[in-house]
Amino acid sequence: MTQIFGIIVVYNKNVCASVTYQCIKKQGRIKMIVCDNSTKDYGNRDIVVSDGYQYVDMHGNQGLSKAYNKALDVIHTLNPSMKGYVMLFDDDTDIPEDYFKQMYRALERPSAHIYLPIVKDEIGVLSPSMMKKYYCHRAIGGDVWKIRQNELCGINSGMVIYLGIFRKYRYNEALFLDYVDHNFIRDMRRRHCKIQIVDTCLYQSFSSNIYDEQKELARLKIFEKDIRAFYRKGFVSKAFFHYTMIRRKMKLALKYKKPGILFR
Repeated sequence: MTQIFGIIVVYNKNVCASVTYQCIKKQGRIKMIVCDNSTKDYGNRDIVVSDGYQYVDMHGNQGLSKAYNKALDVIHTLNPSMKGYVMLFDDDTDIPEDYFKQMYRALERPSAHIYLPIVKDEIGVLSPSMMKKYYCHRAIGGDVWKIRQNELCGINSGMVIYLGIFRKYRYNEALFLDYVDHNFIRDMRRRHCKIQIVDTCLYQSFSSNIYDEQKELARLKIFEKDIRAFYRKGFVSKAFFHYTMIRRKMKLALKYKKPGILFR
């Protein structure tokens, strides 16, 4: 039977409060690695180890890419040949049984390197998305099935990846949180890896609906650093960095009625 690992990155919560963790516990087939980016001790080590899973203490919030890389190192120790697949999860998404059913079915007769579920949020279809040479955006009309292979992209949540990719690859640690997934997909497309959409749906809620100026400004700083790293090469790419930042700042300036945010 194909080996399947799962990576969950938790942040400032007890894993018992993670709906994702509880969903995966019901799947006896998945060998789980929990990377803990929490800034204080929530007692997660004892819980995870007692459940028979691997626990990785990141000693504070080290970001998503470093957590993934630590988990991949653990998988490599457990599975030196890096055969099988890894599923990526956040810590707050309810994973329906249909997701596992459809992913297991896809992996029985593998035909791709990367598998993406359909992910919806409050607006509509968030992932898979389109990523042309410089810019990422949602599928036109929400129809993900019309996205061409060389423009296909997607978010980390629910992504399933052939482990052989990671024999000589790790995530870009210059990216803390944002665009970790887009950067990975961009790298894989350059390696001519095939991406397949799996007809199963996850629902995810993001922090875009919060009304807390200080939290959103702090989040803006992380976003700016990450997309600067993502758009680091070439004049046109850097122009997209500035375009994306202006759009993000303008939304916050209008939301909080503070034009000064544009000049931060």
